[in-house]
Amino acid sequence: MRELASRVILGLFSVNNAGFNAMSAILMIVEAVLSHLVILKVKYTEIDWSTYMQQVECYTNKGILNYTRIGGDTGPIVYPGGHLFTYRILYFLTSSGKNIRLAQHIFQVFYLFNVYMVFRILKKTKRIPPIVLLFVTVTGYRIHSIFMLRLFNDPLAMMLFYVAMDRFLHQKWIVGCVFYSFAVSIKMNVLLFAPALFFTLILNNYFMPTMGYLSLCALIQLYVGGPFLLHDWKSYVQRSFDLGRVFMFKWTVNWRFLPEDLFLDKRFHMALLVGHITFLAIFAYYMWFRRLNGLRLSLYLRAFDGILTSTGSTDTFYAFCTSNLIGIAFSRSLHYQFYSWYFHQLPFLLFCDYPHVNSISKIPWKQFFWKVPLLLAIELCWNVYPSTWWSSALLHICHVIIFWHLISTRVQRPIDTVSWRTFDKINEEQEMLKNLVEEHDQVIPPTELPDFVEDDDQEKIKEYRMSRMPERREKSKKELEKGFQKYYREQMADGYFQDDFRVYYTDNYDMQVVGIESITDKSKMSVEDRVKTIYAQALNLQKSMEDGEEVEEEEGLDSSDEEIPLEDEENLVKFHLNPEIEEIEGSTDESDECTETEDSEDSEEDSLESSEEENETSERSEEEYEDGKKTKEQRELDEQNAYIEERIRRTYASLRQHQMQLEALRQNVYA
Repeated sequence: MRELASRVILGLFSVNNAGFNAMSAILMIVEAVLSHLVILKVKYTEIDWSTYMQQVECYTNKGILNYTRIGGDTGPIVYPGGHLFTYRILYFLTSSGKNIRLAQHIFQVFYLFNVYMVFRILKKTKRIPPIVLLFVTVTGYRIHSIFMLRLFNDPLAMMLFYVAMDRFLHQKWIVGCVFYSFAVSIKMNVLLFAPALFFTLILNNYFMPTMGYLSLCALIQLYVGGPFLLHDWKSYVQRSFDLGRVFMFKWTVNWRFLPEDLFLDKRFHMALLVGHITFLAIFAYYMWFRRLNGLRLSLYLRAFDGILTSTGSTDTFYAFCTSNLIGIAFSRSLHYQFYSWYFHQLPFLLFCDYPHVNSISKIPWKQFFWKVPLLLAIELCWNVYPSTWWSSALLHICHVIIFWHLISTRVQRPIDTVSWRTFDKINEEQEMLKNLVEEHDQVIPPTELPDFVEDDDQEKIKEYRMSRMPERREKSKKELEKGFQKYYREQMADGYFQDDFRVYYTDNYDMQVVGIESITDKSKMSVEDRVKTIYAQALNLQKSMEDGEEVEEEEGLDSSDEEIPLEDEENLVKFHLNPEIEEIEGSTDESDECTETEDSEDSEEDSLESSEEENETSERSEEEYEDGKKTKEQRELDEQNAYIEERIRRTYASLRQHQMQLEALRQNVYA
């Protein structure tokens, strides 16, 4: 029983698909029952429904196309044409708006669908534990009222936006833009998401498709407002997107603590607009898409390097939510129905930094102790009617706390791990590589070989190799191990190996490092391409070791496909004979071109050593001794070659890493 309780608690407080699906299904059923009880038990309150129906009658029955003449009991129409077309459908479904109960049940369906879309989005981000879904649903007393008891158009616009957001997270840009534009046509508050949408389209698509998506949004607006634009475009634009609209002080939720004269002052309105634009620009510059090294660097790579990125579900939804929250925080006035603009986004903003939890002891209880009261405090502010000075002030305090939390817990950019010490080291390595390339036209300088190599004199080649064998065998296995460990520690020290700070995603969503092309047929890879592949594998090995995983020595490093190829037999012999780069022997001993030379050499060597020790081992047969000696020497040679080969690959990985980092830094990576 205790084990079952532990599993349930862990399933509720950790990010996992099984718990999320189960919690979502349960809450959908609870919401269906709860919303039905709200309709049956709570009295309907008339505010704007009758006005909406009167506005529809002006267009449908009276044929009025002049937007200044369309209105109702609570005032003239101040919404785009999509509002009229949407409520025109509801007008016919509810018997000219008289069947209120049916309209409430229709809005109940809208509410449940809205919750379903929010669940889909939050699941896609993979950041929210199942327990947080409670604060997206059952705690929203005001949200239930806005949907089922007030029948406002705000939740309809937000419902279409969440459909668009879901499509954006699935890279369905055309469908997403269609739903987003229809949401704007119902109420223009959806334009608060426009900055995030623009940068998301730019980073994930080429220039022409991006312009096409934006043009699609504009065409939908022209289509929806077409009848009114053709009749009197000026009155339509002025009424639908009236930025100078004056709100009544008695309905404000966020500025009740101000004097009414200051609330109505145009200079105050202008100050809020300037503050909105300034804070949005700063926040976007420093906070958006940080997993891609920030907005500025992402745009730089997109514009000048032509690198497309996949912004990811978390970063994309984060940009949309914060763009909307900034607009709400600097709004000239908030009315009660505006709560639907960001209610379902607040839990994500507070819990998007939720850590990975694999045991009950790692559950961050402290987060719940202050985040849950913060959400309830915001709910309280929106439920105080009429609003008071303290409820308005508390609402602003809550907004400030959310911004403080977002800034203080911002994700570290991968590029932030690169130090200036690394920068200096990269400069040194790059200068060395540059000099080598200018002098020898390759990274590894050519070697001066004896004349008998050019003449392919096999006898002298054997003598040369035999003369070098004692010198090479002076290094024992222990010494090789010690030397390699020292070399490895130097390469893994700070300032040498850095994480994938220049990582982007291909159209197939595969992680790719800038400068390394995707090559599927490894048999046709050049030396340079293989070196790049070894570099990528070195980064993966480093990351695994930093995460504490046990990585086998040959994983990512000792694959037969990753051998550094040489072009022909002559080159193979040259590399084997060069005393200055003896390490390369390990990477070419197994090549087919040198098989005959190696076999003949080893047999001669075995016979010489066998004859020297024959008198000391007279009790054993000559054949058994030769076989045993050959096996022992071959095993020792293979071990030495393995260490040497691994050192070569580490060297190539380090050089390539420094070269790529300097290239990034020279492209103004650092601010």
